[in-house]
Amino acid sequence: MKGLTVMARPIGNRLPPELVRALDGADLGGKLGLAYPLITVDASGAPRLSMLSAGELLARDDSSVRIALWPDTRTGDNLARGAEVLLCCITTGSVLYVRGRSRRLVAAHDAGVQCFEVAVTAVETDAHEGMPVTSGITFAPVDPAPEAVLASWQGQLAALAKAHD
Repeated sequence: MKGLTVMARPIGNRLPPELVRALDGADLGGKLGLAYPLITVDASGAPRLSMLSAGELLARDDSSVRIALWPDTRTGDNLARGAEVLLCCITTGSVLYVRGRSRRLVAAHDAGVQCFEVAVTAVETDAHEGMPVTSGITFAPVDPAPEAVLASWQGQLAALAKAHD
């Protein structure tokens, strides 16, 4: 099609302000239901996909994203190796790909989650003028109830905020 860009284009090596706001840990009720695909690479080089939520991601600034995962997951194993990752942020009218390198953080003993940080190395957009994305990937919590999900997220984000090298 004439004039249509069909590839992601680089926009820098910092998270855009709207993405920092989306992952800042505030207004979790308004962020309930949004899903963020995370692609890691396993030890054999195969790509692995996991879905994360605003309660598992924390951007404290525009240069990194913290990730909370349940213990003993393949995604955690992949992140612990320091592999490169790709975080996808797909919302109405916007598609962003965040590339970075992961590292393990030390969480409090009772945190109940593994904590990681991804240093942002590149951000790309894949928005197509004239063909906007009309919705992102979403989920609807049923069991446990939304209130329980939000309470769990608060704990996970607190663990991420306190995690250290």
